[in-house]
Amino acid sequence: MGKGPDGGAPRRSGGGRVHSSTRERILSLVEMRSEGLSLPQVAEFMGLHENTVRSHLDALLADGYVQRESAPAAGRGRPAWIWRAAAPTPSPFAALANVLADQVALLSDNPARAGIEAGQRWGATLPEAAREGDAHGAVIDSLAALGFAPRLEADHSVSLLSCPLLSAARENPQVICNVHLGIVRGILQSHGRDPAGSRILPFALEHGCRLELSPQREGQR
Repeated sequence: MGKGPDGGAPRRSGGGRVHSSTRERILSLVEMRSEGLSLPQVAEFMGLHENTVRSHLDALLADGYVQRESAPAAGRGRPAWIWRAAAPTPSPFAALANVLADQVALLSDNPARAGIEAGQRWGATLPEAAREGDAHGAVIDSLAALGFAPRLEADHSVSLLSCPLLSAARENPQVICNVHLGIVRGILQSHGRDPAGSRILPFALEHGCRLELSPQREGQR
């Protein structure tokens, strides 16, 4: 496929790797909106000029990450384009996640709790979780490394603009989304923080999921 959306390694062949570039965030936005987006919609959400967004979309189209189709005609002039994510290369890891989530849901009397516990064990082992310093920063760094494209908002919540296991999460949110919550809680625990106040609201945003973290008080770093 050539270069990835940020000019680096191809993301789709890399199992959902996400970078922090503008182009990567545009792709994540388009991926989360299955109905497609117009150029003005993408520009408005990203807070960028339409010409800037157009150049990124054209590059993503050339590399095979997105596709476009003519929008319904609205008056005179050339019809606008609707942009959608191209069908990704099937990931064996996503298929495995689906199988494992199905098994957990079948065998556990509390699949949500089982997912959280598994995620907590995983989160505590992540290299970003072991770094000294800000617990919330460790969470964001870890989620970025895993492919969630996290964005810290003004209200201290975190928008998750991408999901490395999106298809599995849609099929088994009770398990997969709680594994992701468990990862967050495992990181917080490794920093001596009480994880109980954290929660993920799956697909609560038009463009992704919402992560809420309990306030970080002075001295809790």
